[in-house]
Amino acid sequence: MSYKALYRIYRPKDFNEVAGQRHITQTLKNALANDKVAHAYLFSGPRGTGKTSIAKILAKAINCVDAPTENPCNVCENCLGIQDGSISDVIEIDAASNNGVDEIRELRDKVKYLPGYVKYKVYIIDEVHMLSQGAFNALLKTLEEPPAHVIFILCTTELQKVIPTIQSRCQRFDFKAISTTDIIGKLNEIIKQEKIEIEEDAIKQIATYAEGGLRDAISLLDQVYSFNPGTITLEDVNQICGAVSMDTQIDLAKALIAFDSTKAISLLNDLIAQGKEVKKITLNLIEFFRDTLMYSNLKKVDNTSLLFNNEEFKKIANTLSNRKAFYIIDVLNKTLNDINWSNNPKIHLELAFLKISDSEDNSNSNVLAAVDEIEKRLLDLESFVEKAEAVDKEEKKEIIQSIIDNKNIEQKAVSSIPPKNEEKIKPNIEISIDEEKIEVDAKFEEAPKTEGFNDEINKEEVNDLFSETDEALVEIEEDEVIEEIQEEQIDEEIVHSSEIIKEELCDDISNTYDIKFVEEVLNNGDKKDKGYLVNLWSNFPSIDGEEDSNYLASLLETGTVVASSQDKIIITFSSTTICNTMMIPKNKELVMKIINKKTNRIINYMALPSNVFSEISSEFLDRYRMGDKYIKLSKIVCDGLKDVSKISNDESSDAKPRIVQDAIDLFGDKVKVKE
Repeated sequence: MSYKALYRIYRPKDFNEVAGQRHITQTLKNALANDKVAHAYLFSGPRGTGKTSIAKILAKAINCVDAPTENPCNVCENCLGIQDGSISDVIEIDAASNNGVDEIRELRDKVKYLPGYVKYKVYIIDEVHMLSQGAFNALLKTLEEPPAHVIFILCTTELQKVIPTIQSRCQRFDFKAISTTDIIGKLNEIIKQEKIEIEEDAIKQIATYAEGGLRDAISLLDQVYSFNPGTITLEDVNQICGAVSMDTQIDLAKALIAFDSTKAISLLNDLIAQGKEVKKITLNLIEFFRDTLMYSNLKKVDNTSLLFNNEEFKKIANTLSNRKAFYIIDVLNKTLNDINWSNNPKIHLELAFLKISDSEDNSNSNVLAAVDEIEKRLLDLESFVEKAEAVDKEEKKEIIQSIIDNKNIEQKAVSSIPPKNEEKIKPNIEISIDEEKIEVDAKFEEAPKTEGFNDEINKEEVNDLFSETDEALVEIEEDEVIEEIQEEQIDEEIVHSSEIIKEELCDDISNTYDIKFVEEVLNNGDKKDKGYLVNLWSNFPSIDGEEDSNYLASLLETGTVVASSQDKIIITFSSTTICNTMMIPKNKELVMKIINKKTNRIINYMALPSNVFSEISSEFLDRYRMGDKYIKLSKIVCDGLKDVSKISNDESSDAKPRIVQDAIDLFGDKVKVKE
């Protein structure tokens, strides 16, 4: 038989030709160069990753005429003889067919004989995990202390089946699956040497289907080349592998996501008619939805993956929720297990498609779709509220600035009025606004008489001047009255602007969020009680006759107990809005009733945002390390927190976050508030 398989032709002849196992080849090269070769090696790893090839290279290197050398020369008689198998001192044993005690005893008896041609006798035992327990025990002593002229190289794909006493007597090397990039590089070398015409996508698909085994990739290339000696296409590779094409996978995924079971089953029938295996179809779909999760969550871009570079796939990955993807994968995984034990696998996959695309009201698929829709609406509402708050805040700043600008214009206008008599009263107004107080200091001083100024004033010119700033100032003869009116208007507008500024900048939250409460809880903390409450923190009951109890109980479940002193606790939430809602007096009274009903204890609490409590706890720990006995903490500061201690009962009914209230109005009891 003249033809030789490609994987045999292109088996590496030295360590430099080995793909993807540099951590092993470099170690062996160093050992060979320094003449520190061990008496026994154990090579473990997936199939087709180079275990037997490296074993033969090692056998050539230690017996090369140039030894010690880090690489065999491949030109001397010893190297060539070991390469073609004509030297009997390098013995390959298949443990799968020679796994009995008698075969190992025979090997043990022959070990003592010196090699006939080369310096070392090398025993390469492949699939060593297939040896029986008795055979392993028969090999133990010889493997531990072999003659100086013998080296053992054991190879296995299932390391866990090799008994520990054997493993401990060998230098172990763990082979890893070869990366897709390395496989593509090796395939390109072979394609160039063999002058094979093949599409780039087909090469990537072959490397992907090999799953880390270079030998499998080369064998698949050899098989596809036999199938199509012309230009090998991606479809040729899919046909040989029995895999579902990328376009068909995308069509199937779209049908399942859109609840179109008719189209999904029709596509399945077409694939089976083409000779595709049901198990392979199921595996391809599981991998597809796995890839959607990888892409949407990690934004992982693999240049060797055809899916990750497909725009339709990206669109599906960006719109499909994690919850839906996990559900589909769970259903397909269960189906794959059923297929392995069934004589009619097609039925199980059809039922899986029907289950995934079931659109009835109470079906799992429909419930997941409804939950996704609710979350989308909530996110849209939150985004709208944030934008509205930002616009409102900007408008307030503009109003304050316009008031201040108008006052400046008004002052300039008043100061520009020429005196009617030789001595006139001239207002000099100084305005000072800060976070604590507002001071208006109107000082009046006599303006000196301007020389050459006409005492006779044209009344219309003055009115024209005032019309740009304040139409109320018409009569200029009653100067004192005008000045009093003007001063009162300025005072009123300054006070109004100061109230806006105080509301914007000076909200004192200490009445609601008193740091003394936090100090008392942390200084008297009870870790055991905190753990007890954390374990109990779910399924809070409602209070009969209280309309908001269900809503507040749902909010309470989203919080986390972070500190407890028996009768007082601190609860953290992700949102400042929730904290403000929970601290409104009426709501707080109701929440304490809910906690009492759940725990049978009267517990006071403070609701804080998670990031605020993190800062407080860091400060507490710093003071604790400094040796403070009773630790005092800094005042609580947070932009989103408000002083809600004076909100009345009527007002508190509207304090529920608008976004949550809208969701409750839309979906009723189905709404569950979460962080």
